[in-house]
Amino acid sequence: MEGAALNPAIIIATRGSTRKLPLPPGPKKLPLLGNILDMPSSFQWIKFSQWAEEFDSDILHLEVAGTNYIVLNSYDAATDLLEKRSSIYSGRPHYTMLYDLVGWTGDLLLMQYDNDWKSHRKLFKQEFHPSNSSLYHPHEKKPLHSFLNSLLDAPEEWSKQTRHLMGAIILGVAYGLHVQPKNDPDIEAANKMMDVLTRALLPGAFLVDSFPILKYVPSWFPGASFKRKANSWNAIRHATITPPFMKVKGSYILQKTASAYVVYNVLSIPDPRPDNLSDEEEIIKNTAGTMFEGEVLALSLLLVNLIFYEGGADTGLTALLTFVLAMLCFPHAQREAQEELDTVIGKERLPDHGDEDSLPYVKALMYECFRWETVAPLGKGILRDKKTYGPNAHLFEPKRWLLKVPGQRGWKLNPDMREPTGISFGFGRRVCPGRHMALSSFWLSVSSLLHSFNITPAIDKDGNPIEPKVEYISTLQNRPAPFQCTIKPRSENMRHS
Repeated sequence: MEGAALNPAIIIATRGSTRKLPLPPGPKKLPLLGNILDMPSSFQWIKFSQWAEEFDSDILHLEVAGTNYIVLNSYDAATDLLEKRSSIYSGRPHYTMLYDLVGWTGDLLLMQYDNDWKSHRKLFKQEFHPSNSSLYHPHEKKPLHSFLNSLLDAPEEWSKQTRHLMGAIILGVAYGLHVQPKNDPDIEAANKMMDVLTRALLPGAFLVDSFPILKYVPSWFPGASFKRKANSWNAIRHATITPPFMKVKGSYILQKTASAYVVYNVLSIPDPRPDNLSDEEEIIKNTAGTMFEGEVLALSLLLVNLIFYEGGADTGLTALLTFVLAMLCFPHAQREAQEELDTVIGKERLPDHGDEDSLPYVKALMYECFRWETVAPLGKGILRDKKTYGPNAHLFEPKRWLLKVPGQRGWKLNPDMREPTGISFGFGRRVCPGRHMALSSFWLSVSSLLHSFNITPAIDKDGNPIEPKVEYISTLQNRPAPFQCTIKPRSENMRHS
């Protein structure tokens, strides 16, 4: 079976496999339709976990309209296939709507496992080696300080400001660009691009992905609205990722000065041409565009997303929304993290990257954000495993990652607990290459928010607190349903330069 590794919970096999090996157990299949009537349209991980118990197997098989699905319901099963056999399970399925009709090319996240992918991946991995992470700290801290100040001025706009923070960080890291305080054109362009990507990749959204022959239907034909959508979406990715790249290239040609951001660092070609792009420049543009696309509103490829990504669209924003919701619903975790921050950092400065090892509770809180309501919905079956995380796996509890320090009041991380980032960032050759920067950026954002602000329930028109609810929307991401909160500074002198 020639599979395409997608995330810690599922593999999609391509059509036309010639191998006749026994398949794992699964629900009964109908002629021609297979399991198309069984496949859940939302909150898929719940049904997959139920089937794992019903068939007493952590590996399941489903078949939908000619496509074989292999569902992995345990860490061991995912490791066996996606790590130990990554040379087999590192491909990607061919999405007719996105590739053939929309013309979405040059995307590292969706490329097949071939030499072209290796060239793009090599560049990405080179720039995000752990030893390079400190180079990008200024591009993380400056927009973070602006974000904290914006919360002082307009705390009711916290969700919009969080989205802007994610875009500012990735544009700084990838291109060295400074964004406008509001309505930045690069961020707005990326919003449109991400809307196309999430709509085009939504499972079952377009029949042409199951029956590729439909791509030959003319756009005027009844029922061919997908062709008209594809035409309107064509070239959006190119129009989004090319302008910021060309800005950097023009600056490089004129100045040729060193700078610590991705495109400038690798644009060291002998004679760059102002208008046309060499093959090497195309790789650089596409690689930076993958960052821009996958995390333009996020933190450099934070978390593996449902089915399609090594990183994922908009995931940094989603993870921070989960953090805010967790602080609302589990105020004891916010209180204990702030106590640690006050003890270690004090109140005169913000946390910095060098403080991370001195703040084990905050680190554990970050781990719990990844585990409790993971951005990648299908990873939940693994990250909610009661055998690993205990009977209260459904609750947000950072202390599950901690041990008491003998004779002291403090905590230390439990080395025997499998941290969730090893699952959230993917497996094998498709593991997220930007995970080190993603983790440091997310940690800095979370610790700075906790240090500077209290997150409490919103107040209704009668002056009563609005009870927060743990409610999520099932889409390509596991995103919190819209919710309200109150964000207030913990002290009067909170403005940062």
